[in-house]
Amino acid sequence: MDATNPDRMIADLEARARELAERSRELRDRIRRAQATQRSPDGVVTATVAPNGSLRHIEFSPAAGECTPARLGEVVLETVRRAQEQAARQVAAAVGGTAALGFLTGSQTGPEPDEPPLPRSLRAPDDEPGTTPS
Repeated sequence: MDATNPDRMIADLEARARELAERSRELRDRIRRAQATQRSPDGVVTATVAPNGSLRHIEFSPAAGECTPARLGEVVLETVRRAQEQAARQVAAAVGGTAALGFLTGSQTGPEPDEPPLPRSLRAPDDEPGTTPS
C-alpha cells in the first residue's frame, strides 16, 4: 500500500474489503452444502444431517420392523452420529483446520497451545474456566 497517497490507500482498502466479502460468501455457501448422509451397516436406517449436525431426514427400511425398539434406537443414534461427524469434517475442511474439526465434533478439550481462548461472549456456561459440567 502506498502510504503517501490517501486515495490509493482507500482504493486498496475497498478492494480488500470486496475480496473478503466474496471469500466470506464462498465460505458460507460451502458450509451450507455440507450436509451428510449415512446408512447403517445393516441398511435399516438412513440419516441426513445439516451442516450444524441437526437431523434433516431419516428413513427406515422395511427391515426396521424386525428390530427391537432398543436396537432400532441404537442404530438410529449411531447412524446419525456418523452423519454428524461426516458433516463436521466437511465444515472443518471448508473453514480449514483440525482445530475447527475438534471444536465441531467436541473432541477438542481446550484451545490449541497457539490459539487464544474463546472470548467470554462465545463460551457456553459450562466452558468457563474453573467450572465443571453438571
